[in-house]
Amino acid sequence: MNFDQGELDLSGNGSEVGHRQWLLELEEKKRAFEVRHGVIIGRRVRVQLIGELNPLEGMIYVISKPNDLPSTKLRLIMGKREFGTSEIESLVRLKDDPLVIPRETPSQPAATSLSTEGEI
Repeated sequence: MNFDQGELDLSGNGSEVGHRQWLLELEEKKRAFEVRHGVIIGRRVRVQLIGELNPLEGMIYVISKPNDLPSTKLRLIMGKREFGTSEIESLVRLKDDPLVIPRETPSQPAATSLSTEGEI
């Protein structure tokens, strides 16, 4: 087996225009995904799931994407709760709060980086 992955050349000077174009393309893909699946990614939302008494509040992350197989479906997560788009009764975008990074406590070290697990 050949595990040679080549070499990544980081010596080039990136341009601000190229970076902005990449961000615009990423935002377009995100919007298309949200429209297609009826969810809002990367923003605070309130989600009422079918058959559940209390709504969930927070950010939705994608944990698995559907592929060409008919049995695979989009799986989402908010906090520790996993669900599919077919389980959503209603979804409301909440006002975005400024980013707050928690202070270090003895039981929980301070966050050193932001996680974007599962985002597209």
